[in-house]
Amino acid sequence: MEILTQLFGRLHPIILHMPIGILSVAFLMEWIGRKEKYASLQPAVGFIIRIGMWSAILAAISGFLLSLEGGYNEAMLWWHKWLGMGTALISMVVYFLHKEKNSRLGEQLFFPIFGILMLFIGTTGHLGGSLTHGSDFLIEPFSNKKKKKTIVFSNMDSVMIFQDLVQPIFKQKCITCHNESKVKGELLMTTIEGFKDGGKTGAFFVAGYPEKSLFLQRANLPLEEKKHMPPKGKKQLSSDEITLLEWWIAEGGHFDKKIHELKKSDKIKTILAKYTESDKSIFTLKVDKPNLSTIQILRQSGIPVKIVSDQNSFVTVSLRGRKNLDKNVLKQLQKLSEQLIELDLSDTNMNDGLLSYLGKFPHLQKLFLQKTQVTGENLNVLNELEYLEYLNLYDTPLEDIALEPIAKLAGLKNVFLWQTNVSPKAIQKLKNIRPRLNVNAGVDDEVFGSTELKPPLIMIEEDIFTDSVLVKFIINFKGVNIHYTLDGTTPDSTSVKYSEPFYVKKTSDIQVIAKKEGWGTSFPAKKTVVRAKYQITSVKLNKQPNDRYKAEGGSSLANFKKGTINFTEGEWLGFEGTHMTATLDMGKILKITNVSVSALEATNSYIFFPKQLNVAVSADGKNFKNVAKKTIPTTLTPEPSFVKNFTLPLETQNARYIKIEVKSNLVNPSWHPAPGAPCWVFIDEIMVE
Repeated sequence: MEILTQLFGRLHPIILHMPIGILSVAFLMEWIGRKEKYASLQPAVGFIIRIGMWSAILAAISGFLLSLEGGYNEAMLWWHKWLGMGTALISMVVYFLHKEKNSRLGEQLFFPIFGILMLFIGTTGHLGGSLTHGSDFLIEPFSNKKKKKTIVFSNMDSVMIFQDLVQPIFKQKCITCHNESKVKGELLMTTIEGFKDGGKTGAFFVAGYPEKSLFLQRANLPLEEKKHMPPKGKKQLSSDEITLLEWWIAEGGHFDKKIHELKKSDKIKTILAKYTESDKSIFTLKVDKPNLSTIQILRQSGIPVKIVSDQNSFVTVSLRGRKNLDKNVLKQLQKLSEQLIELDLSDTNMNDGLLSYLGKFPHLQKLFLQKTQVTGENLNVLNELEYLEYLNLYDTPLEDIALEPIAKLAGLKNVFLWQTNVSPKAIQKLKNIRPRLNVNAGVDDEVFGSTELKPPLIMIEEDIFTDSVLVKFIINFKGVNIHYTLDGTTPDSTSVKYSEPFYVKKTSDIQVIAKKEGWGTSFPAKKTVVRAKYQITSVKLNKQPNDRYKAEGGSSLANFKKGTINFTEGEWLGFEGTHMTATLDMGKILKITNVSVSALEATNSYIFFPKQLNVAVSADGKNFKNVAKKTIPTTLTPEPSFVKNFTLPLETQNARYIKIEVKSNLVNPSWHPAPGAPCWVFIDEIMVE
């Protein structure tokens, strides 16, 4: 049975072409058949759809069985597998809608859903081709085969021979056939272990002996030879690249040595010179230290200035998300024109008219203009920025005219042009003019696979618990190590390694990451769980909340029902332009070690976290002693809606009454679109441990 199952799975490359062809023909016949001239095609459409449906189901089943054998890029396989199953499911929907074509529902939905099915077939097929032929298989014919080297270094002696010089050559010329999704000849060239293990024909190279190294033997075969590598039709190794690879092998084929540790002939020195260019770094400049009082004034006016380090004089500024950007703000920044090296104006109202003010920052190194209204009409004002290396214009109405001034930015190394109005022809022209410029014109890593892992899911039944709560981490990726912390610190490879679900018995700030060799570590997933050891008997408020956000009054702060970012659901107490105080009665004297307050921030709705939390305790409800205080910085930029628990640990206190004073910001900060207007503070749960 197992052999038959495996055989059926391996028939997938044959079966998969059936639904693609059959359903595509059915769609074409349905489309053309809507014209009176070709109406005779219509009766056959239903029969063809039925055959296509069954072939799609068979293709999905065989593909699933084939996936169980492994050996594919798991991120890409996940998308291909589920899109394939979705294709089979939608083909069934199309078949049944066709049967009901004369009904009102069928008439309205049949053809649009058939069109969606075609999109699924195209996307699934592309991902399948990428799995077997490499992720750039489809676009490879359009690539510039005469593209020059993009590897340049300012100090060649400090360059790692394999990581910085040899491996990039293999990435350009060999990886499409020897990666995790297509391991041709059982040779994997994306990891050092793969190079060391070699392939089914033996060792990849023999250290110290270029003439005995299999890959160099094949690289030097005539192009017409079947065993020549790379294969005919693929990007070929240049004579310089072959010479460098021979030199690497002759010097021992090391993976961990620098260029200066190896002997270099005059020929090698000449080739290495082509990979070298002078580095005009801003950090070599002598620039006066920024005036601290100027920085303070800018910060108070809502411009968040950050000092890069104590070792240099440079600063960065992020105005991300501001919709009230004007020339006055940019003129204020000119007080730091010599020191400013990074400016983030993404998702602002930045436009062509304001671009002229950016030419006043001569040492600008990074400029973020994504999601703005820049068309590039005045982009030539940036030509004076000789140190500009990074320019992000993603998702702007940028036109072809903008690429001429971009090409003149001599120091530019990276430019992002994805989802702009720039034509492919203009982008190709830019690449021809500036072959060393890294032009990102649009690859979706979310769909076609990213080298950075996604964080594990944190599965917890409830955020608030009385005794303990079970914590489980889930990630649908093989061979991944999961590390976590419970004290709010960012985990790394030395943190506790997750092996099985575990119980948490106290208030904890959970952070968890995923790690896998050869992949980028995920960013941390975060979750706070709060132990409410005691049930609060009653809650008294010093003032009533706003009528629109009063929930069930004070009792809402102790009902174990967490509010969400949708603050209109009725779980939050909202206070506008005022502080508030809640006094908790625990019913009897208890040992208190921890108090947590849950609050909401939604800056677009004028809701900010409290500015400060004060805790006082009492045994009799009359004489209170201050035992804890927490100051919460006011955000300096717009933030998405977010619920957070603020924990105040105490030295053990014997108390019956607990008074929590919640200090509000009272008014919106100066950077807000409505500066000075009354702001809100929203509280839902107060937990005592």
